[in-house]
Amino acid sequence: MNDVRIDPQFDRALREVLLAQVRTTVQRRPYKRRWLLFAGTLAGAGMLGGVGAAAAGLFTLPGVPTTTVLSSPSTAVYSGTATADLGPAPAGATGIEVELTCLTAGTFTFPDGANVTCSSTDPGTNGAWSKYVLALNPSTRGVTITTEPGNRWQISSSYISQVATAWEVNAKGETYGVEVPGRGAPDLLAVIATNGAKGYAYSVQMKGTDPASPEEAAKNLPKPQRKIPVYLSDGVTQVGVFMAPG
Repeated sequence: MNDVRIDPQFDRALREVLLAQVRTTVQRRPYKRRWLLFAGTLAGAGMLGGVGAAAAGLFTLPGVPTTTVLSSPSTAVYSGTATADLGPAPAGATGIEVELTCLTAGTFTFPDGANVTCSSTDPGTNGAWSKYVLALNPSTRGVTITTEPGNRWQISSSYISQVATAWEVNAKGETYGVEVPGRGAPDLLAVIATNGAKGYAYSVQMKGTDPASPEEAAKNLPKPQRKIPVYLSDGVTQVGVFMAPG
């Protein structure tokens, strides 16, 4: 029997992404799908993306941007709607990395409309913490968080520079890595198989099927999940399967 081995750096990176996914629940995840540190851009359970591994300083998955911090973090506590002033952006800055901690329950909205909601049981726990990257506006000097009067929150923010990385290419000429906003998906998309194996699934196989008729679409009936093969980056060596929506 063949002994399938996973690169240890790749294994650690994917584990970090999964741990990050657990840290940030659906309710607390900023709704807009931008670069969300420690949550990633997840198109479905087991699909990997975003910058969780890069933020942890581990092996970078193909397509994940590299991040350089350009300023010391500015940390303060506020109540209600307020603006955390970072001063002028340094040369080369492309965004603002924000760590937001809820000190009370409430919804806290970022300048781009993304928001974080904390329940009454979150303050004082890991559930109160979120990390997010805001695209830099040329006139930006800080981060305004909008929330109800009396809602308390702590923010730590820094100017950063992010540089996109390329997908890798295997011997068959196929690209592999993570989905990138604005660029789409590579030929082989990083996923976690049902058996816990880390690998890649063909993007074209991940897409669901369209309704066969208007009548079928109107019924909106759930479709059974599909088994999608999961391979190593070579696109040949199968290590498991991924259950994709119908």
